[in-house]
Amino acid sequence: MIQGQRYSSYIPLSLKNHEYQAGYRTRPFTIHRPAILFVISGTATIMLDDTAYKLHSGCSILLRPFSTFRLLNDSSRTVRLQYLHYQPLRHGESQDSLQASAMLEGFLQEQHPVQTSSAVTLHTLLTPLEQAFKEQGERGELRRQLHFLELLLHLQAQHQIQGLSMSDTLQHTIDYMEENFAKPIALSELPVLAGMTPSSYCRAFKKLTGMTPGNYLTRIRLLRAKELMSEGKTTLREIAQCVGYQDELYFSRVFKKTEGMSPSAYMKRKDRRIAVVSSYLLQDHLLALGIQPIAAPAYPTYFHTPSGFPSYLHDRLQGTAALPAERPLNFSDVMRLAPDMIIKTESLINPNDRQWKANPHTIFIHPSACWEQYLREIAGRVSKEQTADRIIERMARVEEEARMQLAPMTSRGTWIIIRLLPGDCRLYGRKEHALTELIYQRLGFQPDAHIQHGFYQSLAFEDVLQLNPEQILIMWSETQEIVQAYKDERWLSLQAVRNNRVFIPDSREWDPWGPIGREVMIQEMVHYFGQ
Repeated sequence: MIQGQRYSSYIPLSLKNHEYQAGYRTRPFTIHRPAILFVISGTATIMLDDTAYKLHSGCSILLRPFSTFRLLNDSSRTVRLQYLHYQPLRHGESQDSLQASAMLEGFLQEQHPVQTSSAVTLHTLLTPLEQAFKEQGERGELRRQLHFLELLLHLQAQHQIQGLSMSDTLQHTIDYMEENFAKPIALSELPVLAGMTPSSYCRAFKKLTGMTPGNYLTRIRLLRAKELMSEGKTTLREIAQCVGYQDELYFSRVFKKTEGMSPSAYMKRKDRRIAVVSSYLLQDHLLALGIQPIAAPAYPTYFHTPSGFPSYLHDRLQGTAALPAERPLNFSDVMRLAPDMIIKTESLINPNDRQWKANPHTIFIHPSACWEQYLREIAGRVSKEQTADRIIERMARVEEEARMQLAPMTSRGTWIIIRLLPGDCRLYGRKEHALTELIYQRLGFQPDAHIQHGFYQSLAFEDVLQLNPEQILIMWSETQEIVQAYKDERWLSLQAVRNNRVFIPDSREWDPWGPIGREVMIQEMVHYFGQ
């Protein structure tokens, strides 16, 4: 059993039939409760939040609350639809239910069409549910839940099948680029190779890789170029031609724009070649120790910088290869850079961990809630122990000075720290996390007395309502999730909300795990709370 976790079940509320004649167009309207739309017959275009989806018989699409919806029947036939409205309910603790709930909740957060096996299969699934809605009493309610869960599980399975086939199709084009990057590749050929339209291919490709097809091809070519540069046996002109650029000057411009330095400057570097492979920004620790890594994890869809590194590291990491860490990192991408050492944290979801462990150059750093432990362990590997001691001593002074500056704010009651995510509210505990270790223990904020857990609790919105906290600090949350909370009457009734004691700093780049990011975070906290 997982302490403090909750799981969801789903109650079907209504199943209604609708018909729209040829040429009919609905007005845009906002969806107020979750629903699933099924196309029983005909074809229609669905507009969801300005994204168009073409649906035909046998398709379904999930409708999330507060989405903007519009239906267009541009065909010559009547389209027949069914709308199934449902209500998620939160329950207590159960390991098995929690795992099943997490699977379905992840699926129900998607907003892409799902194709069932056929329109006949869809009819077979919906008919018993439709009949159950006609049955009264407790028996009818149980039958509705049973048939609704069967329907959800079928849709989730079909979604997984589609995802696998889509990934396989896209991987085919990725393999094609990796095998033929030295030849001229017309990007217009790739959607044809995948059997997709150009727009749908680009959307799917970016969702899978975090990059456009053109940027991905450039990354493949430049990774190979760096590998050739490290060997020191090839001229710049030959390197350009080996990676698909016939024009040496154009290659140099692309290289400098992407890497932040010219190819000739890159080849003159004499630094130790260390690559960082981690979900944590361990390049922060290396830079603090005076070492620039040759490769490091980047989050291009999260950090608003060209490199995908936080803005406070972007300039300092010019010349460091940005590894797209929003998906599992490829072993071959890193090994092409010929690193002398690979610094890695273990990951339960990375399928390549066996390859990293088998490589003699890989050093595994054990996870910790203490940033000093990361720094000392890395420093020991690169013979920088004294430098690490000086950094830790300096940061202690920075934290103590900030603690005094923040005292007028921290003495004004107790706090909770939350993060709002799509379908989730994380409530951070007193310990076992670098964020709360900094805010509660180092900077003097007082946690709510009822918070006794460590790390964080997921799906904790109901717990926040029960705590009714004096002050709330919202971290790392997107605007739309915050707006969603403020649409809930229960949230508006909290004393922290009523008393205007909810604090929402721009914390996107607040990172307490590394010395550079930690100092930036402390400075911004002092500035924010001092206003």
